[in-house]
Amino acid sequence: MNRPLPDVATEAAPEEAAVWSEAPDEPTGDRARTSNEVRRRPRRRAVTTAGLVAVLAVAGGAIVTRGGRDGQGGAGGATATTAGLATATVERRDLDEHAELDGTLGYGDVADVTLPGGGTITGLAPIGTIVDRGQTLVEVDGRPVPLLFGDRPLWRELGPGVDDGADVQQLEANLVALGIVTEAELTVDQDWTSATTDAVQEWQETSGLDDTGVIRPGDAILLHGAVRVAEHPTPLGGAAGGPVLGITSSTRQVTVDLEATRQGLLQADQAVDIELPDGTEAPGTVRSVGNVATGGTRAEDQGGEASGGDGDEEATIEVVITLDDPAAGTNLDQAPVTVRVVTSAAEGVLAVSVEALLALAEGGYAVEVVQDGATTRLVGVELGAFAEGWVEVTGDLAEGDEVVVPSE
Repeated sequence: MNRPLPDVATEAAPEEAAVWSEAPDEPTGDRARTSNEVRRRPRRRAVTTAGLVAVLAVAGGAIVTRGGRDGQGGAGGATATTAGLATATVERRDLDEHAELDGTLGYGDVADVTLPGGGTITGLAPIGTIVDRGQTLVEVDGRPVPLLFGDRPLWRELGPGVDDGADVQQLEANLVALGIVTEAELTVDQDWTSATTDAVQEWQETSGLDDTGVIRPGDAILLHGAVRVAEHPTPLGGAAGGPVLGITSSTRQVTVDLEATRQGLLQADQAVDIELPDGTEAPGTVRSVGNVATGGTRAEDQGGEASGGDGDEEATIEVVITLDDPAAGTNLDQAPVTVRVVTSAAEGVLAVSVEALLALAEGGYAVEVVQDGATTRLVGVELGAFAEGWVEVTGDLAEGDEVVVPSE
């Protein structure tokens, strides 16, 4: 919301400060995090009717005159020079307000891969390895168990005479994707045909498996896509009847635990910026926003009272963000990052440096505009968006005007 335009023509009492160069009240919510440049400004410069700078009430505004150097001149010197003043230019620019969110750069949560039946684990894909379609994830009793892509697990024996089903179509799609056969040679559907048997036998032979033309549960592992091996919950020589691997996504991603009350801040396919631990920024895209909140409990001690701090844990949802450049953040895992989200955008607005703002004693804000090289004029402004040390202003200003800012 814009702040009201101050009445800068009001005359100040002889001993009363007419202008205080304080920062405006900080916005709440997301803007509070994006207006740190306002909070960092400790200066407090009084402009009084009896001091170095005088505010003279005139029709349509106020004239701020300055005394000369070495004590020459004074409040009455309406033609005093403005030499030596530090100024900044009024610009027309785009201002984007951001919210900053804490995130973790890694490969996401670890999930277990289990195998049915028994046997002994005789080989495991090394930790950190990316395993793709057709490659071996684990070896049982000397027999490789490859990765295939799909949403349905291998829950029944597939071979000649099997009933039609989506799992048949899923297997045939993998055989085509692996280049074992072409779509012209094998129709990908839910019907098992002799062409399916031939393709399965060829795949088994090239994979080092017995070319029976039949696939049983445990002969392959069906997952959504390529994976990264993160853990070996069962070591070599262990039984294959339980979790055999811990896997994650194959690509780096940023995970954000977002307060459930701020769910509307992000949506799928939204562009964001990610600040990496070394200070560099990388573009990213929101892949998913959770809709199930977790947490939201209150920590209590054994006596049933809050155990310290604010005690309340706000419920959160998980947001997953992918890096547009997969090479960004190479060799980083479980690293803290900052995600910057545009919360509002003001395009082509008139803006000044936040340092140019003056908070008026009677309320509102103004800037001190240099005119004719000899005097400055106080111009009331309404404030809009804040971003990166700039603030949107509305008032009797034009692009290219020079406004006074504090000297270094």
